[in-house]
Amino acid sequence: MKQKEIRPISRKDAQSFAKEMLETTYNATVTGIKYIGGGSFGFVFKADIDKEPFCVIMKACRTQGVCEREASELTLLGSNSLIKIPKVYFTFLATDAIPIDFIGMEFVEGTDCFTDFIKLLNTKKNKERFADEITAIIHHWHEQTNDKFGLIGNAVYDEWLDFYQPFAADILDCARELTNNGKLEKKVLSAMERAWAAFDYIFSDKVETASLIHGDMNVMNIMSDKHLHPTAIIDPLESKWADKEYELFQLRNLTGERFGLYETYKAKYPVSEKCDIKTAFYALYHEVYAYISSGTKVNFILMPLVKRMNQELDKCNL
Repeated sequence: MKQKEIRPISRKDAQSFAKEMLETTYNATVTGIKYIGGGSFGFVFKADIDKEPFCVIMKACRTQGVCEREASELTLLGSNSLIKIPKVYFTFLATDAIPIDFIGMEFVEGTDCFTDFIKLLNTKKNKERFADEITAIIHHWHEQTNDKFGLIGNAVYDEWLDFYQPFAADILDCARELTNNGKLEKKVLSAMERAWAAFDYIFSDKVETASLIHGDMNVMNIMSDKHLHPTAIIDPLESKWADKEYELFQLRNLTGERFGLYETYKAKYPVSEKCDIKTAFYALYHEVYAYISSGTKVNFILMPLVKRMNQELDKCNL
């Protein structure tokens, strides 16, 4: 496992390439284009053109392989969904002339439920309705099943742990190297090692069903209006046929707990006896994986996960 190779394309250049791509694809004039978000792996632009579909979201993917994978994930999730998933209009793979991949997709209404902090001031009733609607959407995906586990398009594993345990072991090995090099705090590795020692206990209940998961179901990727009526879900990340509880830790990330998403899901739908400690393991290892992949460490997310992992291990006297 190693950091993903990120193409050295600036946001300004990506915007210029996005404009060029749209003009070529639609034989149209771009009447306006602006940056609306992004992160380590890409940039997202909202562009207006003078013919149908009139508005296109252009996601510039700075990492090879992400574009086509995300497009297929969006298509699969949208094929049987209780909520709007952006329609993929086209994908474009980098060339010498335009050295970055693009996904062109449908514009969806609403704002995300993390950066639009005013949504936290909604009434308790609105938050409860929101949590009920979002968890129903997620559960609907989880009810879609497969006979094998693994990444969308490469589900070849008969058992969940055949896929997940080697993956987690690889993350731990990388975390040890990062810690030895002074790039990861010792307390993070300590919590990971402690959890790894309890792996057989934490994962003693066999996962019977390979469920469809979005892969990044935190509030940043949930769109709604100002009254918390969900309008769309965006940005899947390494969607899988997986243990459905591999989805649930994301419901507690960022401000998810302020909306009660995790506890609402557990109250409405069956989960395993060890769900809390298992999702704590998933969350911690996933966040370190995100650091390994991107080179960006987000301590305001990571450190609470270290604390939760240790608390769950303490509860079980592990």
